[in-house]
Amino acid sequence: MKKKLIKIFTLCLVPALIVGLSGCKKEAGENSGYVLQDTEVYPAVTAPYETESKALISEYYAVANKHLDASGDIDLTNEEVQAEARDVAAKLYAYACYNEEYLDKYVYFSDQEGKTDLGSSGSSTATKQDYKLIIHDSTEVCGYKYHYTIKKVDQSSGLVSSFKSMFESSKLRFVEAGTNCLYRFNGSDVEYDDDGYLTCTWNIDTSQSGGWGASEGEPAIVKRGGDKLTLDGIEEDIVNIAAESPSSAVIHGNVNILADGMVKNAYIIQSETGDSYTIIMIIDTDVANADESSLAMLQEANSSSDCTWSDNKLTISYQIWNNGLMRSYQVSETWEGKISGFSGSVKSTTNVDYSYSDRIQI
Repeated sequence: MKKKLIKIFTLCLVPALIVGLSGCKKEAGENSGYVLQDTEVYPAVTAPYETESKALISEYYAVANKHLDASGDIDLTNEEVQAEARDVAAKLYAYACYNEEYLDKYVYFSDQEGKTDLGSSGSSTATKQDYKLIIHDSTEVCGYKYHYTIKKVDQSSGLVSSFKSMFESSKLRFVEAGTNCLYRFNGSDVEYDDDGYLTCTWNIDTSQSGGWGASEGEPAIVKRGGDKLTLDGIEEDIVNIAAESPSSAVIHGNVNILADGMVKNAYIIQSETGDSYTIIMIIDTDVANADESSLAMLQEANSSSDCTWSDNKLTISYQIWNNGLMRSYQVSETWEGKISGFSGSVKSTTNVDYSYSDRIQI
C-alpha cells in the first residue's frame, strides 16, 4: 500500500486522551488517530540555541558569499565553501537536536520505511511510525510525555516470513507529572488507515507491575537541569550517553556528528522566504564505522552487535527554522550485519516532521 505522509499534526490533542483514560479505563483500547498540525507554522516557542545557531549561519555566509559562480549564486562545491559548510552543518545539527532538551514543548511524527535482505534466507519490507509529544512541567501546565511506536511488516519472503512477528510491535506509553502515573499499552490488529497511517487497538499492558498506575521507575519527563550545554559539552554528552545508555541518545540518526571528519560534504540552502534552511550532510561512513560512539548507537538502535554502515550510504538531510529549531530531518542509510542471527543488510529512509504549535484543533 502506498503511504502518504500528511503534515497536519497538532500539539494539543493529547490532553483529551489523558483525561479520558484517567476517568475511564475501558476507553484505553480505542485508537486515537493523531496527526501533526501546523508543521509549516513558525515555532511558538523560544529556541534555546537561537543565538548560537544564527551566529553559525552568519559565519557560513561570510565565507560562502565570497565564492559565487557565473550566475551570481554561491558556489556550493568550492573548497572553502565546503570546508565551512561541513563545520557549520554539523554544529547546527547538534544544536537542533539538543534544543529538545530545553524546550517547553514539541511534537514530532516519524515515518520509517526499510527493506531487509537476508540473501537466500529471504527478505522483507517494513514500516515503523512514531509519534512523540513532550510537555514539560511548569507553573502553568502539568507536564506529560506521550509516545507511541507501531511497526508492521508489509511484505516478506523465505524464512523471514516465519519469524516476521519479531519485527512487528506496537507500544504506547505516557507519563503524567501531576500524579506521577505511567500508563503502558501494547497494540494489536495493526493496519493502515485511509491516509496511510498505521493504526491498532491499544490494550493495557499487564505483563509487568506498574503497567497502569503510579510510576517510580519512569518519572514524568523533565527538562535538563542547569545551564544549557556548550558545544564542547554537547560533544562530551554524545560520547558519554553512547557509552552508558545509547538508547537514550539525544543526537538523531545514531551519528556522533561532531567527531572529526564525520561530515564528508555539506550543502546549506536558504528558503525563498528566508525563514528556514535546508542542509544536506553526506556522512563519511569510514569515519562513522571507526567511531565507537556512532557504532554503539547504531547497534543499539538495530539490536545488532556487529552492524556497520555500507560504504558511502549514509545521508542526513534536515531543515531548521532560522532560530535553529528542527523543522524536519531525513536519514537515508544502508547497514550490514547480523539480523536475528542471519547475515544481511538493511536499507532504510526515516522522515521526521516537527510542530511547535499552540493551536488546538476543534
